[in-house]
Amino acid sequence: MPTLNWLIRESSLNNLRLITGENHILKEIKSVNVLDNPDVLKWFKQNELILTTGYCFKDDPMLQRQMIKDMSDIGCTALAIKTKRFFRQIPEAMIDEAKKLDFPIIELPYFYSFSEISQLIFQQIYKEKNTQAEHEQRFLSNFMQQILNHEPISTSLQQIARFFVIPVLLIDINYTPIASAFPYKNNDINEDDLRSLTDFLSLQIMKNTADSFCKINGQNYVLQTFSLYNQAGYLCFLHKQNSISLIPTSKFLQNIIQLLTFACVQNQTLSTSYSNNSTFFLHFLVHHKQNNVEEIKKLCSFYGFDYRKEWICLTISLQNIPEKAKSSFLPKLNKFVKNTSLEYCSIFTCFNNNLFCIYFLFPANYHRLQALHQVQNFALNLQTNFNEIPIFMGISACHKKITNISRAFEESLKSLQHQQQINDFKPGSYLHQIPLHLLNQSSSNLLIHNILQPLLDFDCQNDTKLVHTLKVYFSCNYNASQAAKILYLHRNTMLNRLEKIKEILQTDFNNSNENILIYLSLAALEV
Repeated sequence: MPTLNWLIRESSLNNLRLITGENHILKEIKSVNVLDNPDVLKWFKQNELILTTGYCFKDDPMLQRQMIKDMSDIGCTALAIKTKRFFRQIPEAMIDEAKKLDFPIIELPYFYSFSEISQLIFQQIYKEKNTQAEHEQRFLSNFMQQILNHEPISTSLQQIARFFVIPVLLIDINYTPIASAFPYKNNDINEDDLRSLTDFLSLQIMKNTADSFCKINGQNYVLQTFSLYNQAGYLCFLHKQNSISLIPTSKFLQNIIQLLTFACVQNQTLSTSYSNNSTFFLHFLVHHKQNNVEEIKKLCSFYGFDYRKEWICLTISLQNIPEKAKSSFLPKLNKFVKNTSLEYCSIFTCFNNNLFCIYFLFPANYHRLQALHQVQNFALNLQTNFNEIPIFMGISACHKKITNISRAFEESLKSLQHQQQINDFKPGSYLHQIPLHLLNQSSSNLLIHNILQPLLDFDCQNDTKLVHTLKVYFSCNYNASQAAKILYLHRNTMLNRLEKIKEILQTDFNNSNENILIYLSLAALEV
């Protein structure tokens, strides 16, 4: 971008004079605007050069000061005023206010038109953009060559630091600094200072903010962070708080991050304690729910998750498995998943020390209820094969929108947590649990009071378990024989209990609307 220095000292315009704001001689000019009325201030932008004849404020010192203050607050680059039109010299009130605020004022010769000045600046902006594009292309070419030559990551970071003229930091998924680089010899910050940021980073990055403030040796800095494509770590830029604006997220920067990610994978720079690199995909599901569609697509492509299909997520809790047993349990689980064949379905897995996620990927036109049945049968088979270690499982609904990858995980996790809450090792289904998630305390109390209260009172007064009997009967789809087997009862005893329940609740289980209310009332007991 052209600067004030270029405009005053290097452009073809002559006799421009910087009256105030010498400290901002290198400030960028990103656009040009004209001040011909005080009301136009609302349309001024940061890094904009303002041109004026001064007519609108020539006889009002208070307005002159206020306008300088407003432009300084907006972040305008400078105010350029023509002289020998409406006054012989720039008013003292404006100069005085500009000196107080360290805001640049330029004296313009009267013989230059505003269109001439604007055209010259915009031509320079266009020229520098083209030059910048060529510069970026050369950088990417050299950067890629270094990576293909297996240069150390420190060399790659040094190239990034020198290009952007700012310190950079590479940190891993645990927010531990791995490497850093400086564009020049820096007396304010050293590598030990950057490594001391670990605790700060772990708190700030988890907030999913693009940048955050920190203090090093008494100096305020802005830490700008970008996730690597495989979510294995972060590339950070360290700006002085009062310096130029932050680095924009551009295609050029995305290319750098993509190449740096490849270099880290190639050199195994960002190691973790996990045996499966798709752990980073699970880390993305947990911590990066606000990523845009393009970022998610790139991550899916990197790990081989086919986002064009529909998916159901099954999450298994590993928390109740002893640490010593996990080393043998996980290979067995992986083998079971790998050897399982489901119709028209491919499988994607990701896990960490606490959770094992399985995504079942079905064709987009596949029958969703049939897909859910297949996943539920898979979960039951898994439970049978691993019955020596009871595990909690949760199953999501079926999704296909790419932004719902995380949602499917969250649904399976909610379902799993409910199974843990009621201590039920059967695979939990989010769809079947929707009534639980919809019921609040008020509606739960209302259902229980109107539907189940007589049965609860009878159990309390007679030390019976008719409510539990009813719950098992409903869970067995009104199959009295199956319910009797689960409850270890003779079938006739089960039938007698059902008759007593019908008598107390004044129902015969033939009315579907009443059955729904009874089911919701039983669900309300679990809220």
